[in-house]
Amino acid sequence: MKLSPAALTLFLCLPLGAQQTAPTQAAPPKPPNIPDHFTNLTVLPTTITKPELIAVMKQFAITFKVRCSYCHAVSDDLSEGSFASDEKPTKEEARKLMRLIHQATLAPAKP
Repeated sequence: MKLSPAALTLFLCLPLGAQQTAPTQAAPPKPPNIPDHFTNLTVLPTTITKPELIAVMKQFAITFKVRCSYCHAVSDDLSEGSFASDEKPTKEEARKLMRLIHQATLAPAKP
């Protein structure tokens, strides 16, 4: 197989072009702004620990295939915003679902 001069030049210059580009420094990610003490808990117990709350929220995200920002007024990387805010209607819908599940699990089984 014979390469044309243009193809040969391109083939030989590609590595040089790749070396000449300066690597871009990505800004370090901001740490999540997850508080240590929780306010505005209306369904979950106020004594819930941070790991327990995060586990519940992760389960919501996995089950419903949504990000935290679907219900909470926070950025996608969780570095900005307020988890306590009731700004989004989806947060109240999630609370209704949690209450319904809680009632269903407490209700006696019917024969």
